[in-house]
Amino acid sequence: MPPPEVQELENKASKIRQLADDVEKLPNQVRDMAARMEWSGPLTNRVRGEIRTWQTRCGTVARDLREEADRLNREARDLLKK
Repeated sequence: MPPPEVQELENKASKIRQLADDVEKLPNQVRDMAARMEWSGPLTNRVRGEIRTWQTRCGTVARDLREEADRLNREARDLLKK
């Protein structure tokens, strides 16, 4: 069994990865609903653009969270090597 510090880092990394998955999924339901709707008007393009922007931002946050999870996993491996 790994030392408690290593296990804690791995647990945090796992939780951060789950959070990244959740953040990445946030705009999907809204995008899917908007795609199924037949709507038009002066704000249609603006709303669709904002949804795409939201998807991009959530993707960026998810990527950054995964990088942090990777960093924690590297720290955990380094602790095991010592």
